[in-house]
Amino acid sequence: MANYNTFTDYEKQRKLQEIEEECQRVKRGKYWVLKKLGIPRSTYYDWLKTGGKTKSRAPKTVWNKTPEAIEKLIMRIRDDTNLYRSERSYLGIADSLSRDGILITKNGVWSVLKRQGKNRQFIETKKIFIIYPRSQRFLEVVCIDDIGLTNNKPRELSVFNAIDEYSQESVAILFVRHRINRHDVIELLEQIKRRYGRYPKIVRLDNAQAHKSWAAKEYCLKNNIELQFIDKGTPQQNWPVESFNGVLQKDLFNSKLWGGWTDLDNKQKILEDYQEYYNIRKPLDSDPLKRTPREIATGKTSLLTQKRLKIKLLRKHRGQVAAWQEIIKNIKQTTVIAESLLKAPCHLSEMCVN
Repeated sequence: MANYNTFTDYEKQRKLQEIEEECQRVKRGKYWVLKKLGIPRSTYYDWLKTGGKTKSRAPKTVWNKTPEAIEKLIMRIRDDTNLYRSERSYLGIADSLSRDGILITKNGVWSVLKRQGKNRQFIETKKIFIIYPRSQRFLEVVCIDDIGLTNNKPRELSVFNAIDEYSQESVAILFVRHRINRHDVIELLEQIKRRYGRYPKIVRLDNAQAHKSWAAKEYCLKNNIELQFIDKGTPQQNWPVESFNGVLQKDLFNSKLWGGWTDLDNKQKILEDYQEYYNIRKPLDSDPLKRTPREIATGKTSLLTQKRLKIKLLRKHRGQVAAWQEIIKNIKQTTVIAESLLKAPCHLSEMCVN
C-alpha cells in the first residue's frame, strides 16, 4: 500500500520556496530538483497554481437552496411576535408550512434561520449574579438551608443544616418532621450558641417564607445577627451549604447507615454522628492541603495531616524514592507500637473469670 504525505498550506509554500532556491543554487532544471526532493511534477504544478493553498471542496453553487419566496415566509413567521414561542421555532415553522402545503424539512428551516443569523435568537443568556467574598474568620458567615427527604404532606421530612463559610464546618444540624418554620430557624441558631458559646455575625439564607418570618427577624435583631438573603434562583451564592447537602445525600442518605423510614427517633443521633465524622475525620477536596473542617477552623493540623504533608514535600523535593522510604518508616513505627500494646499485660480476662 502506497504511503502518502500530507502537507499543510505553510509546508507547501515552504516547499515551493525551497525548490526555487535549490534551482538557483545548483543551476539545474526543476525536473532534476523535483526528483531529488521526491516531489511529483503534477503535485508541484498544482501547488504552483494555487499558491500553496488547499483547494476548497465546497461547491460554488448551492443547488438545493430554499427559494426566496419561502425564505421571506419563514422570516415573516419568525418575526411575528403575536405567535407563541414554540410556533416561531424552526420546528413550529416547519409544521406551519407543511399545513399550508409547503413541504420543507426542519433542517431546511434551520439552515435558512442560520443563514439569516436568527438561529440562536431564543437561546437564554446565563444569569449574572454576585458571589460574595469568602469570609476570613470562623463563625463570621454561616450559610443555612434545608434538604427535603420526603414530600408527603403534612408529614414532610427534612434536614436543616448550618455550615460555616470559612472552614466549611457543620456547626448545626437538625432533623425536622414537618415543613420548615420559624421555630426551626431559631432552634438552629440556638444550637450554634450552645455548641460554640456565641452566635454567628452573618447568616446567609434563601428567600423561604420561614427564613423571612417576623419571629426569625426579631430573634436575629435581638442577638445582633445580620440576615443576608441571596438573590432568587441563585443557589450558587449559598454554595457552602449546597455543597454539604450534596455530600450528605451521597455519603449518608444513600448508605445502609441511614436505615429505613420506619424508625425516625434515632435519625437526629445518626446525623450528629455523621456531623462529628465530617468535621473531624473527612478531608475537604477543595482545600489544597486536604485538611478537615475542624483543622481549618482551629488552625491546628493533626499528626496524620503533618505526616502526609511531610511525605508530599519529600516527594516534591527529593523524589518518589525518599517519599516511599518515609512511608515504610512510618509503617514500621506503627507496627512496633501496635505489637508493644499487644504484649502489655492485661488483667481484663482475670477480672472476667472472677
